[in-house]
Amino acid sequence: MATSTERPDPPVKSTYTQGHSAEVLASHLARTVSNSAAFLLPHLRPHFSLLDIGCGPGTITSGFCTYVPEGAVTGVDLGDSVIEQAASSHPSTEYPNLKFEVGDILHGLTYADETFDVVYCHQTILHLPDPIRGMKEARRLLKPGGLLAMRESDSFYWYPELPGLMRYNECLNGMFRTAGAPGLFSARGLHAWARQAGFERDKMQVGAGTTVYSSPEDRRWWETMHVNRLKGEAVGGQIKSLGLVGDEGIGEMVRDFGRWTDDPDGWYAALQCEVIATK
Repeated sequence: MATSTERPDPPVKSTYTQGHSAEVLASHLARTVSNSAAFLLPHLRPHFSLLDIGCGPGTITSGFCTYVPEGAVTGVDLGDSVIEQAASSHPSTEYPNLKFEVGDILHGLTYADETFDVVYCHQTILHLPDPIRGMKEARRLLKPGGLLAMRESDSFYWYPELPGLMRYNECLNGMFRTAGAPGLFSARGLHAWARQAGFERDKMQVGAGTTVYSSPEDRRWWETMHVNRLKGEAVGGQIKSLGLVGDEGIGEMVRDFGRWTDDPDGWYAALQCEVIATK
């Protein structure tokens, strides 16, 4: 492998505070190229080599394969278990141009300089203790003219604005920030971080999208997933151990998730900041 002059040094390890338990993967498994990477799809070409950083169970990653049938797709994530799950769910007999590997973008990936046409990140940057370092590593891996595509949640909105749901937002953000990550309300600066990482501002496409849940079925699914996180270690155990909330607070959040789901006017939206930066 080539030795990079751009690779960050000394290495810093990434963190993913929520982990990859079943209650966390329940939402990850619902992500597809259509609902999570539509802004990137028009830019893909059949021969492209694409790296998905923070790929999780690989549902988005595998979707890229049909868009680059003459190229290759690689998914990378921190966790051995989630990479094993991704690989077993997407066998090479069905996805001959797809592979999954364990890797940490902040520690430095093993790929040579200028390996990929596209580096894609979805809900990954907001968990990195050093987003600019991560983007510098992504830039190292891109070929000249290559694309760094990022989609990250900036903020969450609820109607009605029940106290338990507002508290849930605050606790999530506190959990992210305690781990050293920028957390919520930071994705609006993705393009600024990219510029600091070496990308030119006039070679960026800066936009946004939304994730919305408003139907009774969607609200029930969203509630169930988050309540399971609150009752387990993924979120509930962590925010309690950090002193962000106690049992009473957990109960308030669980109760207000139920009230939100049962409200016929219940509505949720996440602002998704989307940036495509060209090397």
